[in-house]
Amino acid sequence: MKLFSDSLPFRRACLHCHTTCSDGRLGPKEAAALYQKAGYDILAITDHRKVTLTESDALLILPGIEIDYSLPGQCAHILGLGMDTEGIRAWNPDGTPQEGIDLIRDTGGAAILAHPAWSLNTPQFMRSLRNLSGVEIWNSVSTLPLNGDRADSSSLLDVTWASGGRLLPVLATDDTHRYEAEFAVASTMIQCPDLSRTSVLDALLHGRFYATTGPELVQVELAENRTVRVTCSEAAHVIFYSDSPWAEGRVVSGPHLTHAEYALQPNDHFLRVEVRDTSGRKAWSSPFPVGKNLF
Repeated sequence: MKLFSDSLPFRRACLHCHTTCSDGRLGPKEAAALYQKAGYDILAITDHRKVTLTESDALLILPGIEIDYSLPGQCAHILGLGMDTEGIRAWNPDGTPQEGIDLIRDTGGAAILAHPAWSLNTPQFMRSLRNLSGVEIWNSVSTLPLNGDRADSSSLLDVTWASGGRLLPVLATDDTHRYEAEFAVASTMIQCPDLSRTSVLDALLHGRFYATTGPELVQVELAENRTVRVTCSEAAHVIFYSDSPWAEGRVVSGPHLTHAEYALQPNDHFLRVEVRDTSGRKAWSSPFPVGKNLF
């Protein structure tokens, strides 16, 4: 089993940012121009509680929105990507997160849980959500200098998945507002045949992407001998996370790593891969099932 196609290209996407149409510092066209200059192929402007429409000759612009809910001890922020812009106007801010997710999906979009660590989301809450298309494992604005250090949600997600939560594809986003230190840090690398809204949305709905703040994931392969093989850009560490608290050989370290392998342990039920380079930048695969009965 391979996570990625050997023939389809990866497209670089920013799927969470804000403009002057909500609480961002730049207008939509300025934001699009900056992301295009930074080497992105796809942009979703996800202003709070509203759809911001703009055009670009150089980028594919997906319709986007960020809806939010206040809950006891936590909040819930949901991204809607690629949905029908008229249908989403039926969003009810006094409703429930599940109703918001269902509306995004019913109007043809992908629903993404944003920054769960920043939002103080509990595993119990995340396990209760249905029909999500993915979750942010990294959110660039959710750390210094603008926030405490809750950018990385990976440990929280591991606990959620280990306790029975649905394995969700993971994204990395900037969530940029000021277009300063948090700008162009993160990317979701989407594998699709062309830069059309249909192709990109199909990839988002079917999990054909990985998350990164720099390193590249070339391939993650699960072989029939229950060995996971990773090919990546030059790295210092490749880490294999699962629902086993301890696993022999979980970390592969060394100079100029481009390949690593891990032998699945008997109690592993899911696995995800994290690649770190010498600068501490990371790439994350989505989790995938590896139970004993997989083959």
